[in-house]
This record gives sequence, C-alpha cells and structure tokens, in this order.
Amino acid sequence: MTPDFPLIEASGPPRQMGRQYGRGAAERIHRSIAIYQRGFADKGVDWPLAREIAARFVPRIEGAYPRIAEEMRGIAEGAEVPFEDIVAINARTELLYGGFGGLPPGDDDPDGCTGAVALPDTTADGHFLQAQNWDWRDECAESAVVVSLAPDDGPRMLLFVEAGLMARIGLNDAGIAITGNYLECELDGQRSGVPVPIVRRQVLTERVYGRALQAVLGSERAFSINLIVSHRDGEAVDFECTPDEIFWLLPEQGLLTHANHFVSQAARAKVRDRGLLTNADSLYRDVRVRRHLERERGRISVDTFKAALGDRFGAPRAVCRSATAGPGGKVSSTVATVIMDVTAQKMWIAPRPYGPHRYTEYRLD
Repeated sequence: MTPDFPLIEASGPPRQMGRQYGRGAAERIHRSIAIYQRGFADKGVDWPLAREIAARFVPRIEGAYPRIAEEMRGIAEGAEVPFEDIVAINARTELLYGGFGGLPPGDDDPDGCTGAVALPDTTADGHFLQAQNWDWRDECAESAVVVSLAPDDGPRMLLFVEAGLMARIGLNDAGIAITGNYLECELDGQRSGVPVPIVRRQVLTERVYGRALQAVLGSERAFSINLIVSHRDGEAVDFECTPDEIFWLLPEQGLLTHANHFVSQAARAKVRDRGLLTNADSLYRDVRVRRHLERERGRISVDTFKAALGDRFGAPRAVCRSATAGPGGKVSSTVATVIMDVTAQKMWIAPRPYGPHRYTEYRLD
C-alpha cells in the first residue's frame, strides 16, 4: 500500500511561507524535479537548458502574480534548489510540450483526470462536494503532498499538489474550491502564457467568488485546460479554456462532471479537439460518473464519490486507471483520488486507488 501523502503546514508572508513549504516538502520536491529531469531528457533536453527556458517565465509571473512569485522563491530557498527549478516544475506542461517544440502527451505520456461536483441540494447532508481522479505519471504518487497554508494576507488554503507546485486541487476558507482536467486543441503551445498551477493558486487567493472566476477569465494561457471553480454555497462553473478563448458550462440538476474533451456546444463548433485522439475513453468516463451520482441524487455522500471515481469499466482506460505502460515506457495511472467537502473544509485522498489503498482525511482547521 502506498503511504499517505504527507501534510506540510506553512504560514506568514509569502517568502517565509514558501521557505516553510520548501523545507517541509524538500525530499518530495527533489523527487518532483528528478521526475521532470527525466521527462525533459526523454525529449533530448538537459536540465540546464530547461532552467534557461523556465527563466523566461519569471518576468511574466512576477509582473502578474508578485506574491506567488515571492513564495516560489521561498520554496526554492527552503528546499535548497535553484529558483528556476521551481519555475520549471510549475511550467512542466509548457516546457514538455511547448518550450522544446515538443508534441502533446500522446499514448507514451497520457494525461487525464475525471472531475465532478455535487451541489448541496443533491447531497445527503446539504454539503457541497467536489472531487477528482488525477491521472498522470504513476511515479508522482511518491512526489505529491498536501499543503495547509495560512498566508498573512488572504484566505487559508488546503492544497493537493506535486511537491513544489503552487496548486493542483484545493479549497480555501472563503468557500472557494478548484479542480482541473487536461484538454488539448490545435492552438496549444503557439503563444506565451503563465503556468496553470499559478492560475489555480490565484483562484484560491480570492475571498470573493466573482474574483475567483475572474482569475481564470483574465489569465494568459499557452495550453488548454479545464477548470472547475466552485463555491460552497451552491455555485460551480466549468471553464473549458484554450489559449485564445474560454467556454463555460454550469451544473445540470445539481451535478457537473467533466473529463478530457470539450463538451460545450460553442467549443465543439469552434475547436479541433485533439485530446480525443489519445483519450477517447474521456467520452464515457464523465458520463459514467454522472450516471452514478444521478442514481444517488439527494443521498450523495463522500462514499458515493468513492464508488463513482472507483469505476473500472473499460479498464485499463477507466475512470480509475490501473498502472499501464505506454509505448514510451512511462507508466500512467490514477495517481490519486481527491474528494473535498467544501462546506466542512475537508479532503479525503487515496494514493494509487487502483490497488490496495486507504483514504486519509485532511482538515483545513
């Protein structure tokens, strides 16, 4: 059984909070860096060049997100790694598939994820629930952490991340939560942008839901991404983002699910969806999760989400993906299942849920 993800706690102004995060997660930050060193090497690029390209993101990050940039410098100091290493792992999508003129993930490095939301009027206890299966490189089960942050200015946050990243899945004490899924279109990698983990973090720095939505709408992106931004009082918006445009979806009958293809009618009419070429299973993954939740409408609980996200139909390309080696030899899987009770400010997380696993509870308080 894979060990539970360690909990790292940090507080204070950005640089200080970053140092605490970096020191507490140092071992796993070094693992994160090693994973992407190998990833870049597979594309024929050594790490010094990766650092050089990562440095080009710094002015844009510092200009648009100065407090986040300062925290990233603190993380580097705490983990005793160059600042460019922290930028590089946060920009891993932009570097792996854009910075070197590389190709999208494909079958040798499949990205995925299935996300879902249940509004309070559909749940057993009236709480807002949001969850996601994170599908990526199986080895990242050994490099991810849970981070509890108490900034000197802004809401407290509970995050699930690859160590050294700014955000992947998370919630804050203002009632805002976020999850994100991979999307791909023909415009990816053709323009400059800010790494998505930084956009996700910015969402969770907001106390007002409208400003959290604006953090997505006003972001500059180099690659497509799907982001579900929600509020515990019963609101959720799914943003299907391309580098040039953003399309949106709202819950239907209190439920929202999304995998790795464009769903909105406007996007399907305008965007060439390249993700389906390697993620055709996306077409049934989100539908199967929704069907499971629909059967329990009014009684949906954390256990309902555990069952829905544990679905094995179509294995190994299932909602819950077992570890599978692609043509390039990289092993992909559902690295973790994350279920959030946004109302109660809790997370339950299972590493490698396709095998022997247990859920660990993490609380923001």
